[in-house]
Amino acid sequence: MRFKLIGRCLLFAGLCVCLTSEELWLKNALASNTGQIVFTSLRDDNYEIYVMDADGGNRENLSNHPVHDMEPDWSPDGTKIAFVSDRNDPEYQIYVMDADGTNQIRLTDGPMEKRQPDWFPDGGKIAFWVDDWDDHIDVMDADGKNRVMLVNDAAQPSWSPDGREIAFSSTRDGKGAWSDVYVIGADGQGLRRLTDELWSGFSPAFSPDGKRIAFVSMHGSFYHIFVVGTDGENRVRITHKLEHHGEPAWSVSGRRMAYSVSNDGSSTIHLMTSDGQYVKQLSVVDGANDSQPDIRSFGLAVSPTSKTSAIWGRVKKRASDLR
Repeated sequence: MRFKLIGRCLLFAGLCVCLTSEELWLKNALASNTGQIVFTSLRDDNYEIYVMDADGGNRENLSNHPVHDMEPDWSPDGTKIAFVSDRNDPEYQIYVMDADGTNQIRLTDGPMEKRQPDWFPDGGKIAFWVDDWDDHIDVMDADGKNRVMLVNDAAQPSWSPDGREIAFSSTRDGKGAWSDVYVIGADGQGLRRLTDELWSGFSPAFSPDGKRIAFVSMHGSFYHIFVVGTDGENRVRITHKLEHHGEPAWSVSGRRMAYSVSNDGSSTIHLMTSDGQYVKQLSVVDGANDSQPDIRSFGLAVSPTSKTSAIWGRVKKRASDLR
């Protein structure tokens, strides 16, 4: 009987070690991935477009211009970055540059600010918000030609991965300054609202599998990131600290999310698993005000070769689920 009890205790201890090892592996998976995050920073006394490795290292200024450059968005193939700048116009306009910061070209001009570009999944078009009295979302070819309006009273576009729908925020339902998250077909048909009278929402971001949308909403005294199904069901809050969370951006596989955290007048970039369980802060609170992240091409670290048991096989499977 004593030996059975000892055996059960050892088994329980082994399970505890397994779970602890798994947690450590999952946390380390956030820190050891390859890939890059493009973001906006105020570290040069004006807003500039920066890029850094997925672990927060090797920061590099890509835009290098004395005026404000912000709101970067990777092209689907990772070779270009769309962004906004007021360098040649009193209003913000859409620009595009190569991923190394070269060949910076303006795509829009004229009155009214153009904000928050979002590439079509095949890279052939860009949607953007026209910040007018009657806000609307326009779509143009990737070279700036053939611009058309897609939907009025709309801002902050996010294409679905198949290009058939676009998510956006809007105040069209009379909640004053409080916006809601909507989805509409790329043909301008099939409008539906995903948040309701009790839940405001903005900064929507389609998941790569097209089944979920991340967005930001006030909860208590702080803004938090939520995830909801594209049918408006299964709404889940995934950030919980008493800070303002915003600007969610999914990794290519949908298993990680970059976002910004604002507290005491400073903002930083964080990376978390898409369920919000494991979090890593990538930039430091130094007055730089890093924000508006977008992610490109995450890989996955290799598990320790010395661990070959069935336990580590299960841990590796869980870790691979984070890609």
